Amino acid sequence: MTNLSVHTTPEPLSREYLRDYFMLGKFRLSTTVVGTTIIAYLLGVYKAPADFSWLVLFGLALGGMLVTVAANGFNQVIEKDTDKLMSRTQKRPVANGRISPNDAIVFCSVCAALGLFTLAYLTNGRAALLSLLSLFVYTLCYTPLKKQTPMAVFVGAIPGALPPAIGWVAAVGNIDIIAIVLFLIQFFWQFPHFWAIAWMLEDDYRKAGYTLLPSYEGRSKRNAVQILTYSIMLVLISLYPLLIQFSTTNSLFVIIPLGVFLVYKAAQLYRTMTVESARSLMFASLIYMPSVLLSYLL
Repeated sequence: MTNLSVHTTPEPLSREYLRDYFMLGKFRLSTTVVGTTIIAYLLGVYKAPADFSWLVLFGLALGGMLVTVAANGFNQVIEKDTDKLMSRTQKRPVANGRISPNDAIVFCSVCAALGLFTLAYLTNGRAALLSLLSLFVYTLCYTPLKKQTPMAVFVGAIPGALPPAIGWVAAVGNIDIIAIVLFLIQFFWQFPHFWAIAWMLEDDYRKAGYTLLPSYEGRSKRNAVQILTYSIMLVLISLYPLLIQFSTTNSLFVIIPLGVFLVYKAAQLYRTMTVESARSLMFASLIYMPSVLLSYLL
């Protein structure tokens, strides 16, 4: 176990104090989640069509950010002991002792309550309920399962896939077939994206007892095949909106080249089995998801 130096709690409202709470909520990561939600809201406005509202958009962004921050913070409280074991996470504020678990729980509880209230009041109850489901599954199901089974990634893909559905429902008010399709696209996207990260960080995850690749074999050909398979499945499900005439063939000019690029990167990982190839796949997936969602506007 890595020896950590003792850290004192920063002075309240100091730059270090605020930085620790930003780190607790993973604000940069939370911003990308909210960005996906906003794109899906704009899809609902343009495609449903639904009335655009700056107030709804503000409520969706603020409420979604607060709930995501809460989920990230609760995760760090639950995993504070295992975070100490990994180089990547041992400086997190709860693991490092700069924020006490009780303070973190209070902060996250307030963020969750304010976020859910904002979503319910400024968007609609269904969007708030989906956000509550996301918070519940991520915190109470996915996080405890991570040490038990590689299948935890499939559970974690549920809250990870809900943001575009939440954005659509915020616009149209109903959980309809398009909300489900957007959920499925983001659901399948989770696997090449997260497994690429797990491939990169396999050694660090092992220190904490996590096995987050598809099986316990680690960086194996069999796991690389699964990553490639789910990359292909992601591209195929991304084409489904064209079949139901939700999008036009103009989307193909985005989906096909980016899909080929993504699958190529997954195949490259299968061939080389290197961390560098996994990193390339991860970046390809980051480009793929928002680009495909935006392509449905074409």
